[in-house]
Amino acid sequence: MMTTEIENVLQSNDPSRRTLLRQLVAAGAGLGGLAHFSDVLAQASASAVKELTFHLQAGLQQTCVEVASPIFSKVAGAKVNYDIGANGITYPKMLLQRGNPSVNGGMFNSTYAARGRADKMWAKFNPAFIPRVSTVPTELQYKDGLTIPIHYTPFGIMYNPEKVEKPKSWTDLFNPKYVGKVSMWSAYFDAYIMAAVATGKGPDVEAGIKAWEPHKKNIGAWVTSQILEQDLVSRGEAWLAPHWGGWAEQARVAGKKVAFTVPEEGAVLWTGHMATVNGFSPEATELAQRYLDIWLSPQCQASWAEISFLSPSVTGVELPTKLRESTAVMSTAQLSKLVRPDFDAIGPKMVDYKAMIDRTLRV
Repeated sequence: MMTTEIENVLQSNDPSRRTLLRQLVAAGAGLGGLAHFSDVLAQASASAVKELTFHLQAGLQQTCVEVASPIFSKVAGAKVNYDIGANGITYPKMLLQRGNPSVNGGMFNSTYAARGRADKMWAKFNPAFIPRVSTVPTELQYKDGLTIPIHYTPFGIMYNPEKVEKPKSWTDLFNPKYVGKVSMWSAYFDAYIMAAVATGKGPDVEAGIKAWEPHKKNIGAWVTSQILEQDLVSRGEAWLAPHWGGWAEQARVAGKKVAFTVPEEGAVLWTGHMATVNGFSPEATELAQRYLDIWLSPQCQASWAEISFLSPSVTGVELPTKLRESTAVMSTAQLSKLVRPDFDAIGPKMVDYKAMIDRTLRV
């Protein structure tokens, strides 16, 4: 059965799921590169769903728009919309809308994936709707099935190579010669986790904040934007900044005067997760999860790596030499080198940690 015939089947008025399944099974390998076979089956139970909306972090939409959406819309006949922005802005809105949600799911970093767990925001994934999850290493997956990793990056140190030598340790940020030259976040806690690790306290946020207290004069800027921080370092207003490897590499390729390194104590494993939101019909949730399965395809995974220097969360993705040589791009075999904090424990304490940072370091 060719593509046009598949579309005719999907658009037919036959309400029988079994009939449709038999027709599609008969189609077999005729699907070719159009879509994963299971993606096509989504239409069987979700034909009434005509529109879905997914939240994406800024800068990552190109893969979804150019790779995932055309495959999905062609097969499922549903329009895909994207809410593009920061998790920190979108997630609070989602909480307010949870009685009448407008976002079916999307992409959430480790911190907000954990907050969603605590807030019971996420709908559990059905493995039948996301068969490609079998290509995600078990050490990356959460056992509860509420979120699935789609990419990851080390949270290390970004620096201006014209101002400083490559940092070797996280404690280099404490050096008195860097007074007023370190940029920090108060809304994310990875830098404090690594400060605690580097000073022998283990991956503990509070211990890391306390480790920074004697050196707080080194902090010359508090930021809430990745782009702002990259610009500060590139202009030399800040010389060093704990930062995400993928985004630091994007800035470097764009011509900014930044470099990225993973210090000798390691880096935090920063994972992008996909999740679907509670509160929708079973049909809409199924269709949303079948769409997200495309994000685990080799095409999407390779595209994200190429565009954003984010490491694929699935095995078997071939990457070009420039990515394999990047400090920010790591293979799944290198996961053991990264620090994995308990974000499920951190998420509910975010407000308290931020208050402690403001009280201890920003005075």
